[in-house]
Parts: sequence; C-alpha cells; structure tokens
Amino acid sequence: MNMKRLTLVAAALIACLSQGLQAQESHPEYQAVMAVVEQFFTAINNSDGALLGSLEVEGAAILNIREDAAGDHQFVERQWFDADSFASGTRLTERYWDEEVLVSDHLAVFWAPYDFHIDGEFSHCGIDVLSLIKIEGQWKIGSAMWTVQRPNCEASPLGPL
Repeated sequence: MNMKRLTLVAAALIACLSQGLQAQESHPEYQAVMAVVEQFFTAINNSDGALLGSLEVEGAAILNIREDAAGDHQFVERQWFDADSFASGTRLTERYWDEEVLVSDHLAVFWAPYDFHIDGEFSHCGIDVLSLIKIEGQWKIGSAMWTVQRPNCEASPLGPL
C-alpha cells in the first residue's frame, strides 16, 4: 500500500471536514459536484472507461475493502480506470441512494450506500466515497473508495433492478 497516497487522501478528507462545510443543496457548488458524481456513475453503467478517465485528477487513487463470505476483509489499491477497465459485453449497473454530500470552496466528499449488478444479476452492495477537488474551475475526482459486501446486504430502497 502506498502510504503517501493514503496520507494525501486522508488529509484531503480531514481538510474538507474541518473547513466550514455546507451539506447538500445549500452550497452553491453542490450542483457542479453532483454533475461529476453523476458522470462517474454514468461511466460505470455505460462501461465508459474514457469518460471515467476524464473525471480524475492525475494520479487519483482507487481504494476498496472487500468482505468475503467468512467475514474477512481484504484491502485493494489500484490505479485509476482507463479505456480498457471494463470487460466487453458485460452490462454493469450501479445505483446509489441516501447520499451525503459535503462541499467546501474547493473540496467535496460524496458518501452513499450502493448496490451493484452484473448482467442484471445482483453482485454486491457497499458504501461509495468519492473525494473531489476543484482545480482550475473544474471539479475532479481525487479518489474513489468503496466497500464490497456480499453477505448481509439489505434490500435497496430503489427496489429490484
């Protein structure tokens, strides 16, 4: 694990949380932040690695924690998505709900439970966390983190896929 990268991600989140945040729609940058978040999910649901690549800060991190059937956890770190990130012919669907969004002038955090389906079949659930930073007037994703939980997933309030 690259401790420098993890330290930078943690520092960005701490800075965001300590900067007089405004939640949800009350911040003037909320819509711009959510536009990037929506593009992130659109890219996943359309298997569009090029779009995902356009949303990142150079060197953005992907971190996730996977829980197996025995309840053990494995930490996974990898590089950002690219045009070859998706298996051809596989239809992915990721949905989120009950999101929490914190926005400062140049930092934002998106947090939401999600469910994930592959070719229409439920795969797993978890929590998505995106950290965003505003650089040269544009919001970009600095890190994408999520949990992968297979046992004990609650039913999505969005209903079946």
